[in-house]
Amino acid sequence: MPTIPEPDPRPGHPAPRRPFFFAPWAYRARVPILLGFFALAMAENSRHPFPLWAGILRTIDGGTREITEGMRHLALLPPLGLYGIALLVRLSATATLGSETVWSAAPRTAHLVKGGIFSCVRHPLYAGSAGMILSLSLMSSAEGAAILVGGGIPFLVFLARHEEEGLLRTTPEYADYRRRVPSFFPSFGRGCRFRNSFSIPLRKNLGRGLRSEALNVGLMGGFLAFWATPGISFFWIAFLLATALALTAPVWIPEQSKEPL
Repeated sequence: MPTIPEPDPRPGHPAPRRPFFFAPWAYRARVPILLGFFALAMAENSRHPFPLWAGILRTIDGGTREITEGMRHLALLPPLGLYGIALLVRLSATATLGSETVWSAAPRTAHLVKGGIFSCVRHPLYAGSAGMILSLSLMSSAEGAAILVGGGIPFLVFLARHEEEGLLRTTPEYADYRRRVPSFFPSFGRGCRFRNSFSIPLRKNLGRGLRSEALNVGLMGGFLAFWATPGISFFWIAFLLATALALTAPVWIPEQSKEPL
């Protein structure tokens, strides 16, 4: 990350702390690191193929009956629903910011984005990622879930704090924005109209959001196929089809705004 001069301290605006020496590297490598947690969790799942949702069902049922296909469908609905909601949150945030900002190697912004979903929450991308991690944890073994939650969630908090330190250095008005808008959970009122803030970016720039979130969209397609038919081949077919559709989304969903909202 290039050296950025410290802003002049003002009352109520404490100077941001200097980042840890490894923070810029970890931020640039955030996607491989998160994928590493996922890979470790999947390795544990292969050794302990007993997902949490099955354990919850057996606890409720007292372990007296085998898990039927109907019970499996019902048990997978909550984690699938959580994943879908988390994906929509990320899609709205990506549609607001644009891929160049979302996937940049360092915290960056041409101007402070306070519209769209960012009027209700400062870190909707990380909130969406946290929801996905929790959803995947429910579909993992206890050992895999421990890796995802114990490693992934703290890492997301670290990324959010590092991002804020960079924005405090480059964007003086961010300090006031940080005081008014919560980090991960929406604050209804205080200028937040969540329904419009959430949906307008999706209506205007859905194609851009789908392309940026192609892998997450692909996983959603794979999970839906696995929910319908528990076969790993169907999972990968649906994953590839959904990913391809998401990557080509800007072709068949024209953008209404090419600039950040």
